[in-house]
Amino acid sequence: MNRNVKLLFVGLLAIPVATLAFGQAKPKAQEPATAKLQVTQCALRVKGMTCDSCPEMVKERLVKLEGVKTATVDYKTGTAQVQYDSKKINPEKIVAAFNRDASGFRVELSEPKAK
Repeated sequence: MNRNVKLLFVGLLAIPVATLAFGQAKPKAQEPATAKLQVTQCALRVKGMTCDSCPEMVKERLVKLEGVKTATVDYKTGTAQVQYDSKKINPEKIVAAFNRDASGFRVELSEPKAK
């Protein structure tokens, strides 16, 4: 009887192990590189900020744009750093979409600093 219990126990263990080893679906092939995010950064000049709470309002509007991932806005320098998915949007479209809304703020592309 003891031997039968051992065989039953070993048999019961073999079923889940076999199911795990052979029953799993094959892993999907990785997505092509073109489907991945292409996160890029651009610098913008922000006009119309008048107080310390303005940068948060500008940031909220920027990140609502489709393709914009993050934005950091600095009141003192009047600039914004924007990270975006270049597959969905580009800096010119960010500026145009942001400036369409008459909220009192305006952005423009920041010229790269000469070295």
